[in-house]
Amino acid sequence: MPTIEASKKDLEKLIGKKFSAKELDEALMFIKGELDKVEGDVLTIDVKETNGPDLWSAEGIAREIKSRVGLENGVPRFKVGKSNLVVSIEKNVKEVRPYTVAAVVKGIKITEELIKQLVQLQEKVDGTHGRKRKESATGIYDYDKIKGNIRYYGADPRKKKFIPLEYKVEMDLDEILETHPKGKEYAHLLKGKKVYPIFEDSEGNVLSMPPVINSNYSGKITENTKN
Repeated sequence: MPTIEASKKDLEKLIGKKFSAKELDEALMFIKGELDKVEGDVLTIDVKETNGPDLWSAEGIAREIKSRVGLENGVPRFKVGKSNLVVSIEKNVKEVRPYTVAAVVKGIKITEELIKQLVQLQEKVDGTHGRKRKESATGIYDYDKIKGNIRYYGADPRKKKFIPLEYKVEMDLDEILETHPKGKEYAHLLKGKKVYPIFEDSEGNVLSMPPVINSNYSGKITENTKN
């Protein structure tokens, strides 16, 4: 069962209503959840709905509770259209991780709490439905730093280099697997492969090495990120 953390103030803001601890505990029953712990503003919530990953974030919980208490009905409608962005999958990556899907989301107001929820949701989904990133992994990028279209291909682990997330030094792909915390954690997923998957824009800027780590260049989300 997923256990998530959320800010009480942020959750109440998303719902549009303030709750006492008892009222919140009752409202969480709508998502098959219960309040496990309250430490200041931080809520620890046990979500027993394992087939509803849309409920594994403050935003998802708020959306469900709002509809249940009559504050908002129906599913939010977002404008969706075709993108001009092309992601090309090259043949040499098909023996490693052959599939990818992408979307561009624009006009987002990023807050510190939203970043926490994005990262938490990403890790929960990748860890459960994604089987600890073996079956699927999610990458989030600053779209305004991506130049042109995107290549998804297999790179030589000793020849391709980039600066991994939260680092300042450029490293080759094997060095990342050997020394970066996330690299060491997920190195087994690429063990024995002749090439490693890489997302790269048309100017050669690396977005990430899935399913391991984003680049520090375009794979770092901040409160200044809009798209």
